[in-house]
Amino acid sequence: MSAAPTGGNSYNVEYIVIDDKDWVKEIWKLAYSKMESDAKKHIYTNSFSDFYYSKMKQSEKTVRKDDLLFCGAPHLFIAHEKCAGKWAEDSKVNCNLATAYFELLANAFGLGTVIMSYPAEVLQELAPKAKEMLNIPQDHYMKLIVGFGYPEIPYARDVQKDRG
Repeated sequence: MSAAPTGGNSYNVEYIVIDDKDWVKEIWKLAYSKMESDAKKHIYTNSFSDFYYSKMKQSEKTVRKDDLLFCGAPHLFIAHEKCAGKWAEDSKVNCNLATAYFELLANAFGLGTVIMSYPAEVLQELAPKAKEMLNIPQDHYMKLIVGFGYPEIPYARDVQKDRG
């Protein structure tokens, strides 16, 4: 990850890797319960509404493994960086690039990944206590969370081409 590019070669991105399934579960419990209680009052993250939340809840029974937030991922990766002042936009790009690099690195080692933006919004906007558990300062940008682990279903990661 130290090779991930950053704007102005600042290298200020910080990483959190949670490989403890119990810790993932604790964060999930806090964030999920807050998300659910707010949804009952029609309070959502900035990008959600009743319509989108109901669609996500439907998918929770099929593709999301009864887990609207982390999609059943046993481990989490979060890139975050202080995002303030003149170079704030660079901080956002830096974190997103680091996330992409982590996904490629994980896939290269045979791990499955899922990049999730909604859980980051929940931690940022609805459940700041869960974000505190991760020791991520309030002024840090965190928009994507990568769930990772050994994949349940093997599949080709790239486009299958006929090289005839």
